[in-house]
Amino acid sequence: MATNKASRDSMVVIAVIVAACVMILANLLADKKFARIDLTKEGRYSLSQPFTNIIGRLDDTLRVTYYVSEKGPEGFEQIKRDMLDKLQEIETASKGKIKVTAIDPTNNKDLRERLTKENFLIELMGFQKDQKTMSRVFSGLEITYQAKDKIPIPQIGQPEMLEYAIGSSIVDLTTTKKPIIAVYAPRGAGGGPMMPGQPQESGFEWISQGQWDQEKKFDIKQVDLTEGNTIPPDTSLFMMFRPRDLNERQKYEVARYLAGGGKMLLAASSFNVSYEFGARVEKTPSGLEDYLKELGVTMGQDFIADNSSLKLPVRDPFNRNNIVLKTFPLFINILQENIDQESVLTKLLPNMVVLSPAAIALDNAKLEKNSLKGTVLAKTSKQTWVIPYADGIDLNRETEDDENRKYDGSRNVFVMLDGQFPFNYEGKPVPAWDHGGAPPPPDQKDKKDENATVVKKPGWLAIFSGPEAFQSLYINSRDLGQFMQNNVMVVRNITDNFGMGDDLIRMRTKTYEARTIKALGGAENDVKRTVLKVALIGGTATALFVFALGWFLFRRAAQTRYERSFAQTIGPSSFTND
Repeated sequence: MATNKASRDSMVVIAVIVAACVMILANLLADKKFARIDLTKEGRYSLSQPFTNIIGRLDDTLRVTYYVSEKGPEGFEQIKRDMLDKLQEIETASKGKIKVTAIDPTNNKDLRERLTKENFLIELMGFQKDQKTMSRVFSGLEITYQAKDKIPIPQIGQPEMLEYAIGSSIVDLTTTKKPIIAVYAPRGAGGGPMMPGQPQESGFEWISQGQWDQEKKFDIKQVDLTEGNTIPPDTSLFMMFRPRDLNERQKYEVARYLAGGGKMLLAASSFNVSYEFGARVEKTPSGLEDYLKELGVTMGQDFIADNSSLKLPVRDPFNRNNIVLKTFPLFINILQENIDQESVLTKLLPNMVVLSPAAIALDNAKLEKNSLKGTVLAKTSKQTWVIPYADGIDLNRETEDDENRKYDGSRNVFVMLDGQFPFNYEGKPVPAWDHGGAPPPPDQKDKKDENATVVKKPGWLAIFSGPEAFQSLYINSRDLGQFMQNNVMVVRNITDNFGMGDDLIRMRTKTYEARTIKALGGAENDVKRTVLKVALIGGTATALFVFALGWFLFRRAAQTRYERSFAQTIGPSSFTND
């Protein structure tokens, strides 16, 4: 029996050695073949399909260098570990197309100085002996591809940001021809007061000149829908801001573009409200009303106001030294609950501000007849009321008249149509260009009339009924600008989606929820939350340990009973002295 005990002990030693070898081998394989199971609802620890699609654009190895300090304040080690895990996951999923290298620049003076100039240093707060401390650490990426210029991505310290940061860089590096974005924004569309000696601007120059961090991605062309400057045939996105009284040829150009698979943003309204010298109103027909009505879209002719509106500081007229908050019911604040959170164009937007919009009505039966699908992207709240249009209307009095106010429910202010747009000009003579009464150019005099035709493809049209929401006069306003930055994001989302494809925007709008237990909110539940955290972190390990200990004791007791019984019936055992 002593021999049997020695054999058992040897088997235990061998089992421990084998287990250790398996652990070491598993860790080595994990470094080469990184993988983990993601049980989160939003796929927090998984690579998204859009990012995988973008990796497929690489024809050569993309090198990603992660510059990160070896040491940092409390909590930094976990951040660095999460970043390295995500980068390793990206490298593995790329199947050799992406190579990741981590470098600590702390002991390299030249590198440290270069990264400092490129803003790779970030400040992190920590605690030491109950004292708050601030530490500076390096954290950022540098991306290299072929012989192209390096792309620095400084101050990145969240793994959730890596997909978009690397994915957008891949798109930039692999794009051989910039997508064309055509912008129509006629001068005098309401860009603010005219300066002496200077032509009046449209107010949308920041878009037509690409001043929203997009000028490097796109070839932005300003068009005026004339014979020598119309929509380029290979335009990825066409944006119209405040069109007015379009002629027949201009309407033809728009209809042909959409019927041929074009993507278009139309920011237009039936009227304009100017606040330069008090509220002044005027009718501003775009010329597209009949075309839109044929599609199934009608633009309202009356003002709409909403209780969900902005309150802005103004001077008290009776005491110029006193600043009061005044409500502007026509400056409508569209809350997140009234913004489509499924569309990549508006997903995650906490709000939008629409200035003096018109209501947009969708005729679903007519849309269906035209093989078009209509989607509401944003609407006002249920506490919306209508103010009939009148040229000499006093909007201040109308919006402050609480007694006659009647709420009529929400109104659409931002809609989207997609599908095969009709082309009612098919087979008819193409409308002639308007030369303002002048005779046609010599090369056009003897030209025979041609019949309209187009190769039909599914297209897309977004209609926004408050054009001034995108106007620099208001976006850059000291009082209004802070509320209107999400309007800039709408432009960016649309240009990204239709200029670069929807993969980028789908990555940027990937959500990461922070789930909380509402019943444990507040300072009074600090102790309960701490106990719950401890239980969640250590509870599983403790339960496994208790189970293993209990199972060991149970098996040990069973073995003891068996050996005592065996010794009494057969002979001596390891529990006897013989």
